[in-house]
Amino acid sequence: MIDTLLNIWNKILTSNLFNFVLMLVLLGWIIDKLDLAQKLEDGRKSIEDKILNAKLNKENAAKVLFETQEKGAEVDKEVFETIEKAEKNAVLVGEKIVEDAKKQSAEYSKNLKAAIDSNIEKLKLNLTAKTAQQAIEMAKNHIEKQLDGNKELHIRYINESIDALKGVDL
Repeated sequence: MIDTLLNIWNKILTSNLFNFVLMLVLLGWIIDKLDLAQKLEDGRKSIEDKILNAKLNKENAAKVLFETQEKGAEVDKEVFETIEKAEKNAVLVGEKIVEDAKKQSAEYSKNLKAAIDSNIEKLKLNLTAKTAQQAIEMAKNHIEKQLDGNKELHIRYINESIDALKGVDL
């Protein structure tokens, strides 16, 4: 009987069913000891949380992208408006510069004409003075020649000058 029992026991130990049951019991004990069920659940929740966070990050990134695109369009519009304003200001400044240059040119022309007219008048006066000086010099020379040539004329001028001085009240 012991042989029979040993034989049965030997067959049980070598059978796949016994090994399978033994493996299940051992696996159950390891799972229970290591608390694998909780760790698997925690891992599953961690993966779900990461997937949820990834979806939220994707949505936030899409919002940021949309806002950035809108801001980019606004920046383009502002740049265009700024360029237009700068062009208008440049035209206005250019027109103002041309207008001021015309005014200054007219003022310079007016001042230049006045300076030329003034110089012409000075030259006329100077020329008249020189002409008068020359005429006086010529008259003096002529009178001196006449007086040198005619002594009676010399005496007559002296007498006329003395008579003229007598009429002056002092």
